[in-house]
Amino acid sequence: MTSDVPNAFIQTQMPERKEGEDRVIMKITGVLVDLLVELDPHTYKDFVVFENGKKVVYVTVLKAIYGMLQAALLWYLKFRKDLEGIGFNFNEYDPCIANRMRVGKQHTVRFHVDDIMASHVDSRVNDKFDNWLNRKYGSIGEVKTTRGKIHEYLGMTFDFTCKGKVKIRMDDYVEKMIEDFSVKMKSTDVALTPATNN
Repeated sequence: MTSDVPNAFIQTQMPERKEGEDRVIMKITGVLVDLLVELDPHTYKDFVVFENGKKVVYVTVLKAIYGMLQAALLWYLKFRKDLEGIGFNFNEYDPCIANRMRVGKQHTVRFHVDDIMASHVDSRVNDKFDNWLNRKYGSIGEVKTTRGKIHEYLGMTFDFTCKGKVKIRMDDYVEKMIEDFSVKMKSTDVALTPATNN
């Protein structure tokens, strides 16, 4: 089972500021100021200032925002604590893999930020985990879960159609990269290499 948690960062609180620590302040300018004032004049209108003739509002950031340096770490710490709270133990060699025992077998969760791959021999264990993910993180949007033998995960295709084996491919991802590349290449194009002929 693979899952994607929607808006993971915005579901993550910024840590409480301790005495003497700086707050994270965001400067909002332009048309977004007008939108904020229109949506909630009581909260924002008295805080609009002009800098070089442009409307500006400064706000204290309360939730992790995509692009902030600490956003991914804050989400990781939250997700890790939540997984540990339901009995997962984290791998000492890879901090993005956690295991627990369910129905006498290992239940494994691997994740990269908000992209999750979970596995257990009993699909009902994954069903319960999916339900937990949606209860915990699905308030802003449903946690999107894929089941079956083929999964797209982190630009790779995981194919479990052969019993006891997994094929991992990236050709769709690589083809898309080549397709999106601004310089169109032909099969006759070659690049010089410092390697010697063998």
